[in-house]
Amino acid sequence: KSKLKADAIKASENFNNLGDSNQRTMEAMDDIVWAIKPSNDSMQKVVARMREFATNVFEAKDIDIDFRADEDVNDAQIEMEARRDLFLVFKEAVNNSAKYSKCSQAEVSILIDHKKLVLTVKDNGIGFNVKTADSGNGLGNMQKRAAAMRGTIHIQSGENAGTTVMLTVPLN
Repeated sequence: KSKLKADAIKASENFNNLGDSNQRTMEAMDDIVWAIKPSNDSMQKVVARMREFATNVFEAKDIDIDFRADEDVNDAQIEMEARRDLFLVFKEAVNNSAKYSKCSQAEVSILIDHKKLVLTVKDNGIGFNVKTADSGNGLGNMQKRAAAMRGTIHIQSGENAGTTVMLTVPLN
């Protein structure tokens, strides 16, 4: 605020950054509160929230979305922390796709395969080199969350070949 008169442009940038940071913090708090609420203690509710989130993010960027979830996913038994980690990995993959891929189409699928939950987020965007990518907080956090769920995450991408993020989590 003190820089407002001295350097209005810099002050405006600082206010914008503060607003963005505040928005991310509010979204993170909302995710945490939602995840620990007892009435959300089902995969059916998680899938519904995922569908709503993906639709909002992709439609805001004029990206066509195909969201598929097998019926048997609704009956999967997953602990509260794993449900939260699943949602946060999903959210990161969707945000990365919408923000960086320059895609026109995205696909999300959630299914059960041989007692494993498989989440896939795929786009037809510009892709990136996985080996040389900046593994900032996003990719690193997805790896940590997958490990916390005793799962694996595989990211496949290539120049002008789109990106596929596949999370596989064993079910009890």
